[in-house]
Formats: sequence, structure tokens, C-alpha cells
Amino acid sequence: MLRGLSSAVRRGPKLYAGRFLHITARICLNATVTQDVQIPEEKPRAIFRTSERDPANHTEQHDGQHYSIPLEEVKVVFPHGLPRRFKQQIGTFREACLMVRKPALELLGYLKSTNFAQPAIRYVLYGERGTGKTMTLCYAVHYCVKQGWVVLHIPDAHLLVKNCKELLKSSYKKERFDQPLEASSWLKNFKTSNEHLLREIKTQQKYVWNKWDSTEEGTPLSEMLEQISPEELALVHNLRKMVMNDWSGGAIVTTVCQTGSVYKPYAAYLPHELLGSEGFSTLEPFLPIQVAKYTEKEFESCYQYYLDSKWLQHEKARTPDGRAELLYLSDANPGRLERLAAML
Repeated sequence: MLRGLSSAVRRGPKLYAGRFLHITARICLNATVTQDVQIPEEKPRAIFRTSERDPANHTEQHDGQHYSIPLEEVKVVFPHGLPRRFKQQIGTFREACLMVRKPALELLGYLKSTNFAQPAIRYVLYGERGTGKTMTLCYAVHYCVKQGWVVLHIPDAHLLVKNCKELLKSSYKKERFDQPLEASSWLKNFKTSNEHLLREIKTQQKYVWNKWDSTEEGTPLSEMLEQISPEELALVHNLRKMVMNDWSGGAIVTTVCQTGSVYKPYAAYLPHELLGSEGFSTLEPFLPIQVAKYTEKEFESCYQYYLDSKWLQHEKARTPDGRAELLYLSDANPGRLERLAAML
């Protein structure tokens, strides 16, 4: 089933917000400095980390390295969408670190070379359970936000049809149902992630909502969102419209997983297996990107990161035999390794 969706729209000229100029101060010491002056040795940066925080600047040389996102930035970029266990990890480590991986770099390569005058291209992330599809999607979201794109992020489409708390018959189409609680929550998160851009984007026509309410042409999109009633949104219907590539100026990135894909084999993970014929034909054509298990380099980077963060407390976990056992038991699966490490 379609799990995560991020529809990114590039607006006007690129906004290079969040880029910083790093200036290294070169200190010249006079030869006459007394020996009493103690010059602290610079601590070498661990090879599993990188100081480059902008995904746009990541290259293959950053593959397997972790980069940190400032916690105040996490609240804006990810009001929703981060996996539950990763959010717990942020609270424990007091930092938000993402690993730069090959599938993410491949996806960013495509996004950077997109012709925005052409219809939006659909990218589908797929892979076995726990290989990091959601984190790859979050990495793409971070990139798009840093580049000044308007991002429409739906972390889990399955939740829109599972255990709905409230359903109302649509006032627009009688055969549809509205989900005001889910719609209200999504609108709030959408505004949080894009508020700095919504004030600049203006409506190009007049919108009439009912007999009493309307939005005039030239109104900032942030003001229009305040006027939209959640009851007027049929989420599933509009989600289907969002993944259509009959528009230009952006890109569509989705993930597929077994969540909601009933009667599917446990080991199924390919798009045609999970989407079925109808879902597959809805998304086709698309560009598939496989998110695989950790490479040897990525596993070592994650292992070293857990050691550095004091996440592996068991004394044997720090030995070569312990490392080999973690590799064997996890089968280099990121999700399994994280769960194993949490118990040690």
C-alpha cells in the first residue's frame, strides 16, 4: 500500500535559505609565546559524522556519514512524519542525526536535475521491512524545505482509512465522506512546515466557499488556509489527485510498504506486489528506487555512532565478536539493528 507521500512544488526562483558560509579562522602564533600557554589539541571528527548539514551539498563522499539537524529546525521541518522510534532516539541522544545513504543521494540527484516545465515525475521508494524507506523520504523532505520548496507531506496514507475518528458526508459530493479531524491536523502541520512561504504565495483567482465566505484574488495562501474548513476536504480523493502527474513545477516522492496491504506474503516488498494491479496502474509511470539493507560501510558507521552515543552498554557489544553477532542477528537491516541495540 502507498505509505508515505511527499509532493514538493518548486516556487519561483530558488530560495537558498539555511545556507551558511563557514569561515575558518587561521591563528598565527608568535614564536615568542611562552611555554605556559596551553593550546588545546583539536579533537578529530569521527569518520561516521559530517559537519555538512545541508543535504544539497551532500555527495558520494558523505555516503554512510551522519549529519545532524538542529532541534529547533526539526520542529519546523517535521511537525509530523518522523518514525516513532527515531523521535524517541532524538530524546535519548539529544540530537537528530540522519545517515546519508546511496538511495537518498540517488533521489536527490534526480530532484536536482528535474525539468520543472515538464509534468511532475513520480518516484517510488521500495524495499524490505526496516530498510529505511521512511527515513529516506524524510531526508528528501529536509532537502526540499532547505531549497525553499512548498512541501505537502503525508507520512502515512493508511491512517486516512484506518480507525477514522469522525466521518461526515461531504457537502460537495454526496458519495464522499469528509474526515474533519484528520484534515484539520494535516492542515496545521502543512502550515507549520511551509508558513514562511505561504505568506508570499498569492491566489490567482477568486474562491467561493459558500454563500457567505470567499477568498479574493491576490490573497496570501496563509490567509486562505485560515478560511478553509476541514469538513470541505475529502482527503483520500484529494490524495489520489496529488499523485497524478498532470501538473508541473515539482516532484512526487512516495514509499510503499506492507501496511494496509492485506493478504500479501510477508516477504513481499516490490511495488507491483504491494500496490496490486489497480494501484500500480494509478502510479505508472514512475521511477523506482530501492532502499536496501546497510552496506558494510553503512553498518560500520551506524555501529560506531551507537558506540559513540553510549547506546551500546553491554561490554561484549564493543568487542569484534559482539560486532559480528550484531551484524549476523540484524542481517544489516537498519530497523532490526536499532531494536537490537536498544536492548543492549
